[in-house]
Amino acid sequence: MIQVLIVCTGNTCRSPMAEGALRSLLPAELAAQVRVLSAGTNAVPGVPATPLAVSTTGSRGIDLRAHQSTSLTPELIRESELILGMEPGHVARARELAPDAADRIHLITEQGADGAEASRSGIHDPIGGTSVEYDDTFNRIRSHLLRWLPLIREAVERREGVR
Repeated sequence: MIQVLIVCTGNTCRSPMAEGALRSLLPAELAAQVRVLSAGTNAVPGVPATPLAVSTTGSRGIDLRAHQSTSLTPELIRESELILGMEPGHVARARELAPDAADRIHLITEQGADGAEASRSGIHDPIGGTSVEYDDTFNRIRSHLLRWLPLIREAVERREGVR
C-alpha cells in the first residue's frame, strides 16, 4: 500500500476535491493499493468540505459529505510516497515540516508542465467563488491528477517488486 497526500490551505475545498477525484481516477487494480488523503497547511481540524466543493464533486459521483479537515503534520508527510501541493506555498510548508521527504513533495501542476506561468503558480483557491469557479478548479485538478497516474502506478509496482 502506498499513500498519496494532497495539500491545500484549509482542507475544505481544493484538497478534498482532489482526494475524491484521485480516488475516482484510480483503476481497480490500483485502488486497493493506494491510500489517498488530504490535509491543509492552515486547517482547523474537523471542518466539513465547503458546500460548493460537496456539490461540485457530488455532480460527478464523488461524495465529500463525510469529509473532515485535517492539519498537515510531519508524520502525514513522512508516511506518504507522494505529496502534491496546490500552490508553491503548500510545497514549501510541507518541505519545511519534513525536509527529509522533500524529494517526494511536488506542486500538483508540475507533472507534464510546459513551464508556463500557470504551471508554476499551481491551482488557486476557489473559496468564496461561484459554482463555475469550483467547476473550473475541479476540472483543472482532475486534468493534473491524470498526469500523476503513471507515477503512482510505478510507485505501486516498485512496492510490489514488479519494477
